[in-house]
Parts: sequence; structure tokens; C-alpha cells
Amino acid sequence: MMSEIRISTEKENFGDWLKIFIPYSTERITACIQNSHGEIIRHVKLNEGNNAIDISSIEDESVDVKIDTPYETILRKVNISK
Repeated sequence: MMSEIRISTEKENFGDWLKIFIPYSTERITACIQNSHGEIIRHVKLNEGNNAIDISSIEDESVDVKIDTPYETILRKVNISK
């Protein structure tokens, strides 16, 4: 049985981060972060294990996160308010 992909936020002294944990290895995993107007803020390739995306410069209260894998597509609204 496969583990679940986890999405969380972390606030630190050196910035704010969107943390994404990928439990399995594959070459085609991407994350797309959009603001409330649908504009793409970040589009990144993810690797197996822990991934961190800097969200310090985003001024919206929440973002939409779309993670595409060969097995599934995950859509989440994440609250990043400061």
C-alpha cells in the first residue's frame, strides 16, 4: 500500500515554506501553485521525500496547490496567511 502525499506549511525565521512529502519515486511529479485569480505563482518539479517551496513573497491568504503524478492529481487550497 502506498503512503499518502502530505502538504503542510512551515513558518521559520528565514522564510515561509510550503512542505510537500512524496512517499514514492517517479520522474514526473510536478507542483503548480496558483493565487486566487488563477495566476501561476510557482511551477516546480518534485522529488521523492521532503520538498520545500519558498512562499515568503506570496501576499495572498491562501493558494491553490495542484500536484500531478502518474498515479493521481491532488488539488488543495492551503491557507498561508501570516
